[in-house]
Amino acid sequence: MTSFAATGLFDRIADHVGAAPLQAADGRADNRRRSVQLSRERVTIDRSYRGIAMRLSVPVSAYQGVCVGVRAGEDGGFVYELRLAHRDPDLSVLLDEARDESRIWAEWRASAGFFGLPALVERNDGPEVWGAMAAPAECRDRRAKRRHRPGIVARRVARPEALGTVHREAEIIARD
Repeated sequence: MTSFAATGLFDRIADHVGAAPLQAADGRADNRRRSVQLSRERVTIDRSYRGIAMRLSVPVSAYQGVCVGVRAGEDGGFVYELRLAHRDPDLSVLLDEARDESRIWAEWRASAGFFGLPALVERNDGPEVWGAMAAPAECRDRRAKRRHRPGIVARRVARPEALGTVHREAEIIARD
């Protein structure tokens, strides 16, 4: 199977140049092929199912992450697969497969950074976020404590409109 890395498509996507869609295997499509086009924002999948042409446009944020997996090769060696993992297996996209472990790990990190998705490692029971390779956690809002203060404390805060109240009348001062 031709991969994104082997065709140089991944490099052209990273350079923001429009690229021709890649033909990928699809067991459920009419001709067992589908056309996949990638960008930072979305994945577009074109295929035909029972004579009906379909175009699926899936935002990249709907994907779980960039997943690396290992399977046994035909000659008894290992084949490393790099895929854009989705909860629906039909929407997952094979980015690359190779026998060179160091190249696939480098592409795994680069792909996760390119798409802004977590880097996942596939295990027998499914993909798993792997340590520091995952996307950073969302920053806590520093104003969160201020928003969750009790109401009485919030009412005691001096407000600008209360400090500068001036009545356009004569000031009344009681002096003994």
